[in-house]
Amino acid sequence: MQAPLEIQVARELDFEAQRVDVLTKEILGHNYMKLMIRNLELKEDFGALRSSLKAELDAFVGEQTKLIRIEGEGVGLVDAAFDGMMRAYGLEHISLASVSVDDFSISIKFRETQGLKSDAYAIALLRMRNSENHEFAFTYRTPSISQSSLAVVVDAIQFFINSERAFVQLHMAVEDAKSRGRSDLAERYQQQMAVLVTATSYKLVVDRLQKK
Repeated sequence: MQAPLEIQVARELDFEAQRVDVLTKEILGHNYMKLMIRNLELKEDFGALRSSLKAELDAFVGEQTKLIRIEGEGVGLVDAAFDGMMRAYGLEHISLASVSVDDFSISIKFRETQGLKSDAYAIALLRMRNSENHEFAFTYRTPSISQSSLAVVVDAIQFFINSERAFVQLHMAVEDAKSRGRSDLAERYQQQMAVLVTATSYKLVVDRLQKK
């Protein structure tokens, strides 16, 4: 009998993404959103070069859990996954429109075993680029190619959603600090916002806030 995989699921962010993610967790606290995949249904038409998917996600915010159903279509699983996530979150989180996929790859790490060596890790690497030409890399490792591919897309979208939500919270905190004459707090919040704006452009977000 083979020994179980040492780590079945692992998530990694590059240095810049980690820096932003740590700050968003600090700002949002219990309001930080975590997305976890429940299941995936994938259909592929090889002749038409089209893929369609349906997936269920759990969205955890504090002690609350919400079931999210996504459906998407595209040229392959990754394209369909982005389509599904944008349909689910694009209208609410408009900063997602300012990011794009720069590169995606899958690598396989085989175990030190005999025989077919079919028991392996699938490591998905996704590079995203924003409108300011900043790049962020996300890596997800699971025993499944489809799970790793979907998980790394979900993880990247989660990252940008939390960044936007943290930016909105800081923007409101700056306005409140200024109204109370707390220039020290306003300056601190603005410094934190400067870190978040490396993640993506928030011009549309600010425009929306100013119209409210």
